Amino acid sequence: MEKVQILMSTYNGENYLREQLDSILRQDCKERGCAEFCLLVRDDGSSDRTPEILEEYAKKYPERIMWYQGENIGVVASFLELVCRSDDHVSYYAFADQDDVWMEDKITSAVSALRQMPDHTQPNLYCCRPQIVDENLKEIFSKRERIRVRPGFGNALIENIVVGCTIMMNHFLRDMLVARPPREIMMHDRWIYLLASCFGEIFYDESAHIYYRQHENNTVGMNDGVVKEFFGRLSQMRKKCRAISAQAVEFWRIYRTYCHENEGRIFDGNETIEKRLELAGNFVESRYRIRIRWALLKNNQLYRQRPLDHRMFQILFLLGFFR
Repeated sequence: MEKVQILMSTYNGENYLREQLDSILRQDCKERGCAEFCLLVRDDGSSDRTPEILEEYAKKYPERIMWYQGENIGVVASFLELVCRSDDHVSYYAFADQDDVWMEDKITSAVSALRQMPDHTQPNLYCCRPQIVDENLKEIFSKRERIRVRPGFGNALIENIVVGCTIMMNHFLRDMLVARPPREIMMHDRWIYLLASCFGEIFYDESAHIYYRQHENNTVGMNDGVVKEFFGRLSQMRKKCRAISAQAVEFWRIYRTYCHENEGRIFDGNETIEKRLELAGNFVESRYRIRIRWALLKNNQLYRQRPLDHRMFQILFLLGFFR
């Protein structure tokens, strides 16, 4: 039977941690004969009762839960450290946040999807649409129209559609992360989306398998009114331009010669991947060349999911904000 390791980073999460741990322990893997799972937790220097809760659960479920405490290094570095310390002998790796609640079929749905992907010798990624809820797990309804998500490398360069706590990745993708950890990135889920969309495949599940809790320490902005929302989103996008560009530069630095090196021989001669890497190189070079920016806009290789967001990106990109 395949094995899944769940990686969780915690920090001062005593309010919701028990509920999350209980939901993970209630997964229907055994009933459906799908996979075995275990949980590895890194506490990022909590000062509340989080370590006590983790110790309590680790003692009660020693075959399921292991944890350790580290220095406070932030959520991105904490998750990347977890990936590096993960078990090298499992098939799949999932991420978990401390304050969500998993539906009972979260693991089995992800494993089933990854099994169906045609090529298991490439970095494959599963993620799903989360069900956004408030502190009491009541659904939060968005006024924005729900669209069908289109994953792709041209999207991953400028936008993230992968919510980290919904991720499950195969061993190949985990090994890529361990082999070449990035120096500086926006978020670990954005980086993983970049890797999988360039070198592998992505399964985006439109069904929700997780209650994604929003509270005072973790809020998703939901502006009222079309005009207010427009300028709010434009302001948010403008603030992220430099960080998006810097992450693309980091990706290009690490992977521009990957297909032709020893560790990337499996991708050598893959025209699709070479075109994606060429797109990354053009995006990096376009920071200071309006001619390249204009060419990229004309061929529509770079795109955001929503038409209005895409128009905002085109304006900011053409004006040179991505530097």
